[in-house]
Amino acid sequence: MSIWPGNSQKERTSFGGLTRGQLMSRVRSIGNKTTEKRLASLLRRAGIYGWRRHRPLPGRPDFVWPRTRLAVFVDGCFWHGHNCGKKLTPAHNAREWRQKIRKNRERDTSVARELRRRGWSVIRIWECTLAKRGEACVGRIQRRIARRRR
Repeated sequence: MSIWPGNSQKERTSFGGLTRGQLMSRVRSIGNKTTEKRLASLLRRAGIYGWRRHRPLPGRPDFVWPRTRLAVFVDGCFWHGHNCGKKLTPAHNAREWRQKIRKNRERDTSVARELRRRGWSVIRIWECTLAKRGEACVGRIQRRIARRRR
């Protein structure tokens, strides 16, 4: 049962007249064009290969280097509760959103713990950091790959 107020199957949104339920059902957790594709482009430009996308591991990492057992997640600042200074506090249903984001963060922690237990190294990259300092993010990945190869 949904904790969200109102009727998500009847209330219309400003997105093409879709109901809130229809709109939210179209939100996907993979294939983010602005972050994942940006990182993929930066990795290619830096000559870093050997990665795979969306392997069936806990948490479905965005990028995986199977040989070095490195998992990289590219996290959106809003969805994963990054305190980067952007005004990301929702105006409506703020309590429910805070609870949702808190659960996302708890899940992120447990997923990273499980991957490390299985012998994987985990890197989390924030969307804002990737946008401002993409090369630094790539450098971080390069260093971790080099360390894991030894």
